[in-house]
Amino acid sequence: METKQIYFVDISSGDILQDPNQSASPSFRISATPTEVNELKMLFNENYDDDMSTMRRAQVPFRQYHNSPEDDRYDQSMRDIYAKIYLLGDEEARMHITNMGVLNHTQGTHLREDIRNLK
Repeated sequence: METKQIYFVDISSGDILQDPNQSASPSFRISATPTEVNELKMLFNENYDDDMSTMRRAQVPFRQYHNSPEDDRYDQSMRDIYAKIYLLGDEEARMHITNMGVLNHTQGTHLREDIRNLK
């Protein structure tokens, strides 16, 4: 059985570190197993790929953001990252994500069905 350890996640860089001093701005504190950390790293990798596709899309001047599947995928990958951090995060992380409204919580700390099923 894997044991959970404390990690610090920097959203801007995608770093997941055990020492908060290694990052310029650790965003969230999580408690996770090595497997859960790998899952979060995979989400960051997918987000990077989605970010690169939005950059290519931005080079086409007649394609607008609201009509862009690339941007939709990027937005969803960010929501997936925040959902995973919400599930693994401490109370401060969950409160911050709730206040951001990025996961569209219905009430308090109740998660949407699809987010709860990420586990």
